[in-house]
Amino acid sequence: MRRFLNAGLALVLVGGAAGCVDLDEKLVSSLGSDYGKSQQGLTDLTNGIYAGVRGFNGGDAYYGMEILGTDTWTAADQVSAGGAQNWVYLDTYDPQYNSLGAFLNAQWQAGYTIIARANVVLDNGPSTPIGGVLTQAIKDSRLGEAHFLRAWAYFQLVQQYGDLTINLRSGQLSTEAVREPEDSVYKVIIDDLNQAITLLPATQSEFGRATVGAAQHLLAKVYLTRAYRDWNTANKQADFQQALSLANTVINSGTYSLLPVYADLWCGTHRAAAPADPGRQGFCDVTNNFSEKNSEVIWSIQFSYDPVQYTNTATNYNHVVFLSRYDGDAGWAAGLSRVVDDGRPFRRVRPTPFAISLFQQTRCGGVPCDTGVDVVDTRFDGSFQTVWFANGNASNPTGTCPKCTSGAPIRGSQLPGSAVGAAAGSDTALVFLTYQVPDAYRQSKAYRIGTPCTTAPNLDCGKDNDALGMFGYMHYPSLKKFQDNGRTGGVSDINGGKDRIVFRLGETYLIAAEAALGLGDAATAAANINVLRVRAACDPGPASAPKLCAVSHKSDPAILVSAGQMNIDFIMDEREREMSGELTRWDDLHRPGKDFFLARIRAWNPYATPNITDKHYFRPIPQQQIQGVTGPAPYPQNPGW
Repeated sequence: MRRFLNAGLALVLVGGAAGCVDLDEKLVSSLGSDYGKSQQGLTDLTNGIYAGVRGFNGGDAYYGMEILGTDTWTAADQVSAGGAQNWVYLDTYDPQYNSLGAFLNAQWQAGYTIIARANVVLDNGPSTPIGGVLTQAIKDSRLGEAHFLRAWAYFQLVQQYGDLTINLRSGQLSTEAVREPEDSVYKVIIDDLNQAITLLPATQSEFGRATVGAAQHLLAKVYLTRAYRDWNTANKQADFQQALSLANTVINSGTYSLLPVYADLWCGTHRAAAPADPGRQGFCDVTNNFSEKNSEVIWSIQFSYDPVQYTNTATNYNHVVFLSRYDGDAGWAAGLSRVVDDGRPFRRVRPTPFAISLFQQTRCGGVPCDTGVDVVDTRFDGSFQTVWFANGNASNPTGTCPKCTSGAPIRGSQLPGSAVGAAAGSDTALVFLTYQVPDAYRQSKAYRIGTPCTTAPNLDCGKDNDALGMFGYMHYPSLKKFQDNGRTGGVSDINGGKDRIVFRLGETYLIAAEAALGLGDAATAAANINVLRVRAACDPGPASAPKLCAVSHKSDPAILVSAGQMNIDFIMDEREREMSGELTRWDDLHRPGKDFFLARIRAWNPYATPNITDKHYFRPIPQQQIQGVTGPAPYPQNPGW
């Protein structure tokens, strides 16, 4: 394998993670040395793999490769810093997209760094003697974790690039490499995960370490993905069955349970010092009644607010990626300046009109939402910020409708400190609605109202629609799943410490539904989706529940789906409603095959439609990789690139 793939072999930074792995940082060199066979060394080196996973999820690369250019996410006005749109081709698939493109080499190297670090653990760990701080249970766990993390990295790469170089040993570096077929890569992944399942415990004392449930969940997703592959027709039904069985094992394990209130997955309720938010439509407050260690999380990547532990590339950056502009634009909405609570809006990506339409279909139980109509499905409000509270006194011009208001004064004040957020009692300054309202309604409100595009969901009038008071290129509902007001460095701080949920039980139900559909069992598919629908149904009773309905809709037939509705498009729609923005969409569209991938993007992303072709089903192999391989034959590029 060529030298830059093995960058993680020569020097591994083993970092700590608050709430997960409490380590002193160590720079471990000569990884083939006896340190890897010492009791403490086995744990330190395993922790180094997790540090690589954090790096893989850092910066602009991950959102660029996982959601940009899909059916439900498209570029906003600052897809790269300063609005230069340097890698907008990942959304448009235009000819600038090539093997030298942004993030390709970074993703490739980061994935193989994880693999290289896991290889060191798996080469040295079996001969590590038990004793001192290393019990048999800890040794088994560390080896299982290494198998799991190596499988996860290979799975990330094989979905994006197809055929890969397989390296399962540490040792001498080489500039020679070959690509093995997808089939062989999947066999490696499945073998690693089966070994992980035999070695890992059901729970870990250090939250964030891999468990048997995490390995089973990932293996279910691997089998589900392999079932669709053209070269796997002989095992198609068996793989769907394996996926369903493994998903059911996780669901029925008793280790995990769905949180009763969907919004609690991402946010706490507003603290008393902030404006009241009974509908939970405002900013995500992680400082009040919020726990990242909840019963639905199967595996999460651990981050920290401690600036000593991580560099910028290893902190959670996603909190800036999804936020729209709310500040510094009195022509859009007065009374708002940038604050920690509402976040630093980098405006990288925005939901497509199609994504908004998916929530419109279910939010009010199949009837058009309107003023006074009960919300039935709370997932849109639990996922997106649509209300902003004034943090200064101002007033909007009466204007011309639809960009019109009453012109009445808006009262707002700041919490003590440096740009913390609006204080309790502050007025509403900006609201995004999922439905159209008459001019008279807009003219009755002092706050600005933004509404969706009025064209079909496959056409984006939003890019130039900001001036009309509608969702646009820089103004749109802000995904708040990563929003993080626990940052310690002030409003400009991009170093987020909120964990990133990678696997959760909600997705396990979706895997089970899709696998059941593949087996022709539409009734079981619908039953799994209905579990999530009932959880999402509005009920004003629980203390933390969004107060968006007058009565409970847990038994409302409008929330339920039937077997007759089940097809792969419906399940993919439901995945977006349940998992919007959770950094899986490109891979989800890729899973059912090239025709599905191309059809969905062509149908619902108008910027990709003119350019996307068959070759885009796989990413190009990074040019640095191709040029760095010296043999035994030229390193193959993917077709069409």
